[in-house]
This record gives sequence, C-alpha cells and structure tokens, in this order.
Amino acid sequence: MAAHSKEDKAGQVPPSLTSEDPLNRPEEALGQALCFLQDEEWERKTEGLWLVRALAEHHADVVLPELHYITTAVIAEVKNLRSIVSRGAITTMAHLFTHLRREMDSEVEGAARSLLHKAGETSLFIRQGVELALGTLVHHCSPGRVLQGLLAGGLR
Repeated sequence: MAAHSKEDKAGQVPPSLTSEDPLNRPEEALGQALCFLQDEEWERKTEGLWLVRALAEHHADVVLPELHYITTAVIAEVKNLRSIVSRGAITTMAHLFTHLRREMDSEVEGAARSLLHKAGETSLFIRQGVELALGTLVHHCSPGRVLQGLLAGGLR
C-alpha cells in the first residue's frame, strides 16, 4: 500500500493501468479510433478504446484538440451493455485522467455521471474498473471540478 501512495505522489501511472506503446502515425490512429468507436462490432470498439489509451499516453498533442469528442465517444461506451466494452471504456477514462490530468477538467462532470452510474452494477469486474477510474479522476483533476462533478453526477 505504501508503494502505491508513493507512486501516486510522484505523479506516475497507477500500477493497475497498463502502459501502451507509442503509435507510428497518431493523427491517422485518432481517426481510426473514432471510426472504431462508432462501429457496431464489439471487437472494433475495444480496438478503438485501446487506440485512445495509447494516444492519451503518448500523443496528447493529437488528442487535446478533439478531447471533448473523444471523451463523449468513450463515455458512450462506458454505458455499453457488453461488459468487456464497458470495462475497456472505464479503463480508457482512467488513462485519460492519468495522462491528460487537468486538461480533463472540462470533462469531469459527464465522466463522473457515467462512472457513478456504473458503480452500482453487480459485476465486480465493472466496479473495480469504476473504482480505478474515479480514483484517477480525483487524483489528477482540479479539486473544485472533481467535487462539482461528483456532486452533480451523484445527484442524478
């Protein structure tokens, strides 16, 4: 437990988040990720979520101009009825909060609302992911935005 707190204080990635490899053509990967997230096939959706995680970790300059659109697409997948897609989207939210930090402040309310809604699920698999994502939200975004987002999301 002490090592986990030490890593959080150092601003590093929580140990439960995997590290993704940088992408060769990040601009192209962003377009591909957004297309995959719109696809009906769950395998394509999970691939799109993986691309978003890699982009957030290594290519923030490509993600930031489209951040609201990307976050909206990921939040939509948090609500997906297929648990593997939902958990992938929840993990992707954790990556976005961890790697983009305060750049995600404007997205906190929508993300908190969808994550808090998923926190009530019976699946331990989903609840653990939500706990990770909410923890990264709290640690990496502005305290005022976090409080506002959690209150607004919790009241709904």
